[in-house]
Amino acid sequence: MPKQLALAFPRKNFFLEMFTRDISLEDCVLDLIDNSIDSLVRTRNIVISAHLLDSDFNPSSDLENGSFPTIHVTFSTRACKVVDTCGGISREAALTDVFNFGHSKRGASGYLGAYGIGLKRALFKIGNHFKIESKTAHEGFTAELDLNKWAAHDTDMTDWTIPLKFIPGAKSLSKAGTSITISELRQEVLMRLASGAFEKILRDQIAQAYALFIDRYVKISLNGKAIHPNPIPLAQSSELEPGKEEFEDDDVKVTLLAGLAVRNLKGEWVHERAGWYVLCNGRVVVPADRTDLTGWGEASPLFHYKYRGFCGVAFFQSDDPLALPWDTTKRGLNQESPVYQRAKRRMSGLARPVLSFLNRMYPSEPAAELQERRLAEEIKPVDIRTALTKATSTFRPPIQATQKARTVMVQFKAKIEDVDRIRKFLRQPSWGASKIGEHTFNHFLKTEIAE
Repeated sequence: MPKQLALAFPRKNFFLEMFTRDISLEDCVLDLIDNSIDSLVRTRNIVISAHLLDSDFNPSSDLENGSFPTIHVTFSTRACKVVDTCGGISREAALTDVFNFGHSKRGASGYLGAYGIGLKRALFKIGNHFKIESKTAHEGFTAELDLNKWAAHDTDMTDWTIPLKFIPGAKSLSKAGTSITISELRQEVLMRLASGAFEKILRDQIAQAYALFIDRYVKISLNGKAIHPNPIPLAQSSELEPGKEEFEDDDVKVTLLAGLAVRNLKGEWVHERAGWYVLCNGRVVVPADRTDLTGWGEASPLFHYKYRGFCGVAFFQSDDPLALPWDTTKRGLNQESPVYQRAKRRMSGLARPVLSFLNRMYPSEPAAELQERRLAEEIKPVDIRTALTKATSTFRPPIQATQKARTVMVQFKAKIEDVDRIRKFLRQPSWGASKIGEHTFNHFLKTEIAE
């Protein structure tokens, strides 16, 4: 009997309905921004692994006519638009890679687009119709698709193409870029927009995810309002510098920092900003984590309120984005990644002296250790790039701060009438309660347990 062949080609409706279920609307927009930044990195010859953490690298020095690349995101009930001036997409990339599900082995590397699914997933998630126009300095193309009509042809396994139309280029790099318009928004997207909270959530997530890019490499706005970076809250002083450790694992360079966090205007540490920040190729993947994901409750103690002054940063950099330990949403970690497991153990070791310092700030006797508190009051916010140049191999407070305190505040309550009796007996009517307490303490030492 001749061998029979069973059909195994993908159904378009699977991609339209199931492929988009495990990603949020916010993550879809971040994926579209990733594509813009990828174009910027590619056309401006930025080497993420070399330039991103280099405090001496000035990306704006090479900008044509002083123009700064921009990404404008707009949302309304009619459409979602992402328009950038980040250099555009080549025709060859559009024909052979951009619209595929997954990159080829020779696909672009060293960027934020790791898996080759983010753009498509965003287009499918947000609406039923999209139009893309992209121009490099020399050439351009447009692509437009009605997804309902596209999905209706689900029996022809060869009909997985997207028609392109070639158009002239932008003629200059400063004007080159990509415009993506998604319309006929899906009902669930319209409901999110109607809730009123989406814009603020998205703004906060953009500010955090691209904190190392915004205003240094690119300007980003949402619905016409500029987004400013939300920097990682690392702090240092001349006496307290973060600990640093670096290692390489195959194609991944790992840089770890652990130190104290920035205080707010009231001089207090903010619990919600404490923890580990994990970045892959400069994009914040996990912010302020205080769970076992980053070792809390395992090699490190369970996160406690007294550790709200801790800030740790784990950078993973690679020219091969598939080697990085992020998941497909790029907002979570692949805990089975060997490089992440190795880094996680080192993260806990690097954090240990910082946590010991914070433990000493909250002893059983409230005023027993004032040196740590004095040192903590002197810390100031520091840019991550600057911190990397000054960090030491381990977080190391001055020696006197690690020694046991030689004094302690003695405090107790006494009846006012008894204090007045002692004051009268000593004929010292101007002495306050603390002075009387000090005198009686010293008197006891001299008369009862004199050396």
